[in-house]
Amino acid sequence: MGRQSNSDSVPGVSGPNGLDKKVVSMNKKKICQALEVSRWIGVVLGFQLAFFKGANPQEQLHILTPWIVISLAGLTGIESLFFGEAASEITGYAPSAYQRQSGMNNLAVAITAWMVFLFKWGTYAETAVISTLLIFLFLSACNHAWSAVKEQNYHLKNLLRPAMTAVLIAFVLPCIIRAIRYIP
Repeated sequence: MGRQSNSDSVPGVSGPNGLDKKVVSMNKKKICQALEVSRWIGVVLGFQLAFFKGANPQEQLHILTPWIVISLAGLTGIESLFFGEAASEITGYAPSAYQRQSGMNNLAVAITAWMVFLFKWGTYAETAVISTLLIFLFLSACNHAWSAVKEQNYHLKNLLRPAMTAVLIAFVLPCIIRAIRYIP
């Protein structure tokens, strides 16, 4: 009897070069799902920290902004750059170079939010960064709704985007308004 190949002896292994593409794809999808959950955990934690640690509306916005922007834009940027194919499949879109570019833009917004927080550039800078994210998410939600209606893209993540964006805006917008009104 001859020696068995790796693909005959170990399920999910396709020879001497490593894992089967299906196994790798499943793992990447799981990572994307974990990133999706992490995004919303970060948002919830941001609200909790802002309201428990912030003594006034400006401090609350100062805490809330990096948590929301980094959780949503930063993790989405990482997902787009490193797990783009799996992320596209979950959402029902085709992978593209444009997705990579969008991921880099998301990372730029997240890095800017971190700089605004770190260097304490103030309420107006925090408002600008979080407003940029909210406007992008609103436009993205419109795109997802369009995709569902006109292109019959009924993937769960695609359908949830407009609703989750509306909820996020409903919670963040009052924080922004209170912080701006609090400015002496």
